[in-house]
This record gives sequence, C-alpha cells and structure tokens, in this order.
Amino acid sequence: MSTWITLELLLTESREQWQMSLGTSEDHQHFTCTIWRPQGKSYLYFTQFKAEVRGAEIEYAMAYSKAAFERESDVPLKNEEFEVTKAAVAHRPGAFKAELSKLVIVAKAARSEL
Repeated sequence: MSTWITLELLLTESREQWQMSLGTSEDHQHFTCTIWRPQGKSYLYFTQFKAEVRGAEIEYAMAYSKAAFERESDVPLKNEEFEVTKAAVAHRPGAFKAELSKLVIVAKAARSEL
C-alpha cells in the first residue's frame, strides 16, 4: 500500500521558497514529513492550510508560526489554532492567526495483511 501526503496552502501568488523533507524509520513503518520556510518566518498571509495523509495514520503533528533560523527557535502555533486527526492537520477556522512557517507530521504506515 502506498502512503501519500497532500498539502494545500491557500495564498496569493508568491516567489517565497519552501522546502520539504521526507524520512522513514528503519522498519519503514513510520515516516516524517517536514515542510518549512528556510528563512524562518514567512511574510505570506495564509487564510487556511491543510495537510492530508493517505495510507497511514498521523501519530504526531505540529504547526509553527516561525521556523528556526540562525539562533532563533521554532515558535509553535497555539493548540487552538490547528487540529490534528488521524488523517489530516488543518487550521481551525476563526482561531488560526494566518501565520504558518513550518509543519511537521509523523505518521505510521497502514499494515498490509498478506
């Protein structure tokens, strides 16, 4: 079974650069996806965001308003600004303050029975 991640960020046209990294555990049961702005804080105003995982269940996720840059640390969003389910990480309408610079997801691959 394949594992997929889709990410939807609604924003205006921009030349801002973002990076994404994917990693797997030695047993290939867990994977980590990190999407971030290397320069730290994004200057973009996000109206909403959602990252979905298919073929796996999210075990941990965190969203950040500011990504670590030089000597500064990551600044996490407040828990009330986003929600995490087994399949997605998304903004909470009315609570999300439109700042997103990093998203980390750790998920466990679905077991395929033979």
